[in-house]
Amino acid sequence: MAARSRASTLSILLLLALSYTLSSVTFVSLSVPVRPPLKLQGQRLSRVVTRARGGEEDSEKLAVGDVVSAICPDDSQWYPGTIEKINDDSTFCVKWDDPEGGPETHDVPADGIKKIVIYKDYKVGETVEAVFPEDGYWYPGEVTKVGDGTFTVKWEDPDGGPEESEVEAKDMKYPPIPFAKLEVGQKYTGTVRSVLDFGAFVDIGAESDGLLHISRISKERIDNIYEELTEGQLVDVWISGKREDEGKYGLTMVEGLTDGPGRRPPDDLTPFADLSPDEWFKGVVARTAPFGAFVTVTLEGGEQADGLVHVSKIKDGFVDNVDDEVSVGQEVKVRIESVDLDMNRMSLSMREGFGGGGGFRDPVDLSAFESADPSAWVQGKVARLAPFGAFVTVTMDGSTADGLVHITQIRDGFVESVEDELSEGQEVEVRIESVDVDAGKMSLSMKPAE
Repeated sequence: MAARSRASTLSILLLLALSYTLSSVTFVSLSVPVRPPLKLQGQRLSRVVTRARGGEEDSEKLAVGDVVSAICPDDSQWYPGTIEKINDDSTFCVKWDDPEGGPETHDVPADGIKKIVIYKDYKVGETVEAVFPEDGYWYPGEVTKVGDGTFTVKWEDPDGGPEESEVEAKDMKYPPIPFAKLEVGQKYTGTVRSVLDFGAFVDIGAESDGLLHISRISKERIDNIYEELTEGQLVDVWISGKREDEGKYGLTMVEGLTDGPGRRPPDDLTPFADLSPDEWFKGVVARTAPFGAFVTVTLEGGEQADGLVHVSKIKDGFVDNVDDEVSVGQEVKVRIESVDLDMNRMSLSMREGFGGGGGFRDPVDLSAFESADPSAWVQGKVARLAPFGAFVTVTMDGSTADGLVHITQIRDGFVESVEDELSEGQEVEVRIESVDVDAGKMSLSMKPAE
């Protein structure tokens, strides 16, 4: 399927209108000049707006006519479309919104489809953002009438155009919630945008996404966040806390689990920010997870904070099971490798320098990889797998080193399990995206360069 980049200017749209006849695209009428609300132009219509439509649902409820996002078999990319038919083999015939020269339909299995839930309960008097039918751009307005499947929207600034338009629910959404309007304890239904080892970022319709920390997903301890959350999943969350000075907010899936007097406030990592990564500190293992161990570090002045010793930083060599190496309450010695004050995260290491186990060792020499073209493909072999990605051995100019292909860089689309995609010893092609010679780290990707 051809690439689906949208033109951002009217002149390009007119050229496309003359070249193609696509029922899914609404072009500016050539016969009736209409002046849209110029003051408010800016956001081009996207056919899949989960924030407007309530998110994505499981594919078990798919039916003919459903608006969906589906994987195109030609390039394994997600695109918007509509279910046209349910096939006898339990696949679904998806008609694409904008094929742009490719096939208009494809048969897609259920696991390659996400249903888009269209919110339809807008009320008269509510402020919304809606698509102006004449140009496909989003503008603010007010709902003045609720019809049968459509809504009458009065534009805030028609600027010579029609004062009102009939708009379908799929082309409407509420404006982003201002940060000042968010209150601790408020409940929202949000869409998981990304899942990381320490938590997930969730879109609740605000001006920015909120952080759902792994410790606030459940009352029970969560060992593997990837077994609990997936990208696109709908979740009920509450505002757990706000950082007024930074414009950031936290979320929780446990009602009442907020940053109140009964809970420990976020650690102040400022005293740890400028400490030497070569200096050792005493710590106590607070908890373990498949991806590492959280250690409470106490400085001589009494300052205390938790940091993560990643599984790769516990000892030299491959660690199969964190619990085989450390246990809760165990006293350990760690080095503070990095502190991110913005994200309130501290990375620790139990390894000596860049190696360990009997003395300091020089870091792997990655200088041969520094000049690698990030768009060029390099042959590699999978050395080992982890829940968060795969370590791949690559060779360049006679130098050999391991780099990390993060789980999000294995392929386009959501990867549920690294083991389902790769195996140890498998030969793969990767791109060298970045090299940190000082830290001895190299980031790789199996996805084409954008």
